[in-house]
Amino acid sequence: MRRLRNSLSALALASVAGAALAAPGDDLKLNQIQVVGTHNSYSQPADPRVFAVMKPRLQPFMDGMMKMMPPAMAARFADEHPNPLGADIQAGLEYVHPPVEMQLRAGLRSLEFDLNVDHEGGRFSNPLAYRLLREQGAKDLAPLYADALKQPGLKTLHMADLDFRSSCPTFRLCLQQMRGWSDANPGHSPVFVLLEPKFGGLGDAVPGATKLDPFDAKAFAELDASIIEIIGRDKVVTPDDLRGRHETLEKAALAGDWPTVGQSRGKFVFLMIVPGMNLAAFKPYLDGRPNLEGRMAFVQGEPGMAHAAFAMVDNALTRGDDIRALVKSGRLVRSRSDIDTYEARTNDVKRRDAALASGAQIVSTDYPWAPNIFANDYAVKPFADGFRCNPVSGETCR
Repeated sequence: MRRLRNSLSALALASVAGAALAAPGDDLKLNQIQVVGTHNSYSQPADPRVFAVMKPRLQPFMDGMMKMMPPAMAARFADEHPNPLGADIQAGLEYVHPPVEMQLRAGLRSLEFDLNVDHEGGRFSNPLAYRLLREQGAKDLAPLYADALKQPGLKTLHMADLDFRSSCPTFRLCLQQMRGWSDANPGHSPVFVLLEPKFGGLGDAVPGATKLDPFDAKAFAELDASIIEIIGRDKVVTPDDLRGRHETLEKAALAGDWPTVGQSRGKFVFLMIVPGMNLAAFKPYLDGRPNLEGRMAFVQGEPGMAHAAFAMVDNALTRGDDIRALVKSGRLVRSRSDIDTYEARTNDVKRRDAALASGAQIVSTDYPWAPNIFANDYAVKPFADGFRCNPVSGETCR
């Protein structure tokens, strides 16, 4: 009897110790928290001379593209780029982010990387703008990571030939920086990583421009393989971890079966953006895997799709109710607090406040700290512990 009492006492003490070790908010599920992160997290400022040589070549292409857009696509584009500066490419790109590790150390818990196919290597190592400027005699252009760009594999940059400077120009390098920080900070709160495969580009529309290869099955396979090799399957919350025994991934999200923060500490959640909701381009990733079985990343979807556990609604001012409905349903949602630099330039906090109040679990900004580069106080500061209880879906917030 004495041994039994001692055993029970030991179990009780272990339980108390375990509870003491649990961090605040660890019992919240991933869809019940909110984080702040950066948009185009790799971005480095373009050499200003790039715009001088590229704008005259680019403007006719941009004007033609807008005129040729089907009405539904044009409406979507207008909602996602609602501000007056959206038409001024240079003004819309005036933001810069510190290295990935610094962002994570500062408490940001979402990153975003644009991915470009480069199976042979070197496709983006000599951009058109730099070729034109060198022909004019320029010799002190803002530097690129030329050696990294010459290696085969996915490249991380925003717009080939125009906005191409990156603090981690290869996807593998971005992942290595994330893994290095994670290993140095075991038990960190979960990090949401947005990935946007790039399609199209300037191609034949601008003479001499870089032609983008399609994001094919090989590129999608490389994406998953790089995550597994560098981050590690055990450090990723995958679609399989959500779906469990549910028939579809969407049903698992609607049932609220996301892992908890405690279960997700030290891990990353990869979320793929579908530009223009062109899901046909994602056929290589979804084909035969309607619920993303065995995949490393979630894919943006719309209600009714088997894989629809993650949605994107950038404009919380016009679609705040849509965001709240999606969040209440159990899905993850990304929204933006500032778009095309407008809010930061004008110190306008309406979109920021609407995005945070909407319950979007991931709020992306280009300005996490004040004063910003426009010398005013507009900022979307990361939360003290990397996340907060979600104001819409977090049961303990209300």
